[in-house]
Amino acid sequence: MKKTILLSLATVAYLQAGGDITPLTCNSDIKAPASSINSLADAFANGKVSGQIRAGYIWVDPSSEAYPTNYTTAIGGQLKYETASYYGFSAGAAFYTSHAIMTLSGDRADDEFNPTMASEDKYYDILGEAYINYKYNTFNIRIGRQLIDTPYADSDDIRMTPQTFEGVVASYGIDNFTLIGAYLTKWQGPDAQYKFEDLIEDGDGVAMAGATYAYDGLEAGLWYYNADNTADIIYTDVSKEFALNKDTSIKVALQFANQSEIDNSGIEGMLYGAMAEFGYKGLTLGIAYDKVDVDDDSSYFGGFGGGVGYVNMFEMTAGALATNEDIDAYKATIGYDFSYVGFDGLSMSFDYGDFDGENNHEAKEYNFTLAYESNANWDLEIVYDKIDDEYQNLSEDGTDFSLDRVLVRANYNF
Repeated sequence: MKKTILLSLATVAYLQAGGDITPLTCNSDIKAPASSINSLADAFANGKVSGQIRAGYIWVDPSSEAYPTNYTTAIGGQLKYETASYYGFSAGAAFYTSHAIMTLSGDRADDEFNPTMASEDKYYDILGEAYINYKYNTFNIRIGRQLIDTPYADSDDIRMTPQTFEGVVASYGIDNFTLIGAYLTKWQGPDAQYKFEDLIEDGDGVAMAGATYAYDGLEAGLWYYNADNTADIIYTDVSKEFALNKDTSIKVALQFANQSEIDNSGIEGMLYGAMAEFGYKGLTLGIAYDKVDVDDDSSYFGGFGGGVGYVNMFEMTAGALATNEDIDAYKATIGYDFSYVGFDGLSMSFDYGDFDGENNHEAKEYNFTLAYESNANWDLEIVYDKIDDEYQNLSEDGTDFSLDRVLVRANYNF
């Protein structure tokens, strides 16, 4: 699940008009002025290259004796090329890869190898992005394999490379509004075994439409998803940030989702959420609450990625636990940006999440994150995650799913 140091609203106001949804940028300005792009050859010659080299390590120590301690070290990343625009048209492709370093990883024969960093095959090489893009003023349409970030379908970059989706995504900006429409059929990434597979098994994919608004600290979004054979989903959220002075701010937010089953899928429920955040200089304090309401014979659908809940932790979400019972989830956060005391680029956060079921107290989770960004090219993230399955309620057979986990990722971006 995707994590940030501060609590944040799960809107998609960051899908700016024009539809530039590529997170990696090229540091060297190699793109020629539009007036000099007179042919397809010029468009290719004046394209841009960007990428990321990532080294990663994960260590997981389950409490249950049925599962051994496992760990994996991997090297990988992504390399992307995007042409310059020619009459509004451009094209892009990105190669994603990760290879386990077996001398620094657990033994597969003893189940000590963690496959989440480089797949069960110990490696993957995939064309994660391959698209044609057209842009005219504030209208943008992209067809093919691409990165997207919406409430129920997002990049969820939690291991070595992000998730991407295959389909068509269009956006149009009007003043402070952005309208988005999409139809998605396949995906790949850590939640899809790093191979492009159908979003909906034996189904036709996911259609969605959304509108976002952003102005003067106010952000709002309204979304509709039709997941074939699964559910119709309506989601909305709104947040407002108040700057009390140059050092102090307060942010509040609300969210709501309604899911209605299709074809007796058993997916039906509602999500209610609220959060508040206080910032003073480098210090951030936050609290959040989510309630997922489902019937005894229903489950909540978390989507394709990290999910929308304000109480999303590194592993657990209220929605993922909401099967045949309601879930109340609480979160408290403290974060600090050490640049305010002279350590530029250094930050930390601690999150505490408590998940309480209607019938059982499900679990607690603790996340500690230390991040350092030395410059625009280099950054390091260390995450310690602890799940406390105190009453062994995360499984029907009473298995203790408590664990300790460490994730380390070092990135070089270019």
